[in-house]
Amino acid sequence: MFPFSSRMRVRVTAADPYSNPALYTNDDAFSLSSYWDERYRREGGAPFEWYRDYGSLEPVLSRHLDKSRRVLHVGVGTSRIQVQMHYDGYVDILNVDYAPVCIQQLSALHASLPGLSYEVADCRTMPQFGDGAFGGGVLDKGTLDALLCGDSDEADAAAMLRECHRVLTRGSAYVGITYAAPRTRLRYLQRPELEWDVSFYEVGQQGWREGPVAVADCAPEQLAAYPKQTYSHFVYVCTRR
Repeated sequence: MFPFSSRMRVRVTAADPYSNPALYTNDDAFSLSSYWDERYRREGGAPFEWYRDYGSLEPVLSRHLDKSRRVLHVGVGTSRIQVQMHYDGYVDILNVDYAPVCIQQLSALHASLPGLSYEVADCRTMPQFGDGAFGGGVLDKGTLDALLCGDSDEADAAAMLRECHRVLTRGSAYVGITYAAPRTRLRYLQRPELEWDVSFYEVGQQGWREGPVAVADCAPEQLAAYPKQTYSHFVYVCTRR
């Protein structure tokens, strides 16, 4: 899980993302597409699921993503959550990533699965998708976290969220899974240009879950009480007005 509480700052360059042996223990490179391309190439397309699998997230995703309409999955990486969603009835999931290697790998692997498609795209700028193109919602499983590891974290986060907001229809939702508690994540999600209502869930171990918690109804001290579990993740649901 990233970021690490005690980060060792290591200079990593886009030209040589594997230039330092400490790379796998350091999160500075997570915002670089070159890092992910090389990592996916070396790992040969082996699946890796950030944070949580579909089983622990299904009650939340089924409530806030529309299975009957097109869903955008940003930063797919080598996740297989989209496959589990496909078999659970989602009819059309477009999975995008700015690392071409993983898109090539997954496109070949899932060529026989109708309703799953893959495309190279940078979630910070997606002009190929029209306004309101994804009535089923947008799924983000750790992608915002990765962008927040870079030197231009504030600008990258703002650009990504603006684009996710733009491609939603009214009533559809951006659903973001992260390690980050409200005290550190809401300042990105509640920027004034983002016209959506924010709620969240805390998902813990052995089926423990709390939410949805409507942020607008909470006092600061209530939000500061999270996380309530020793080991948990958060699912933020931002529903476009």
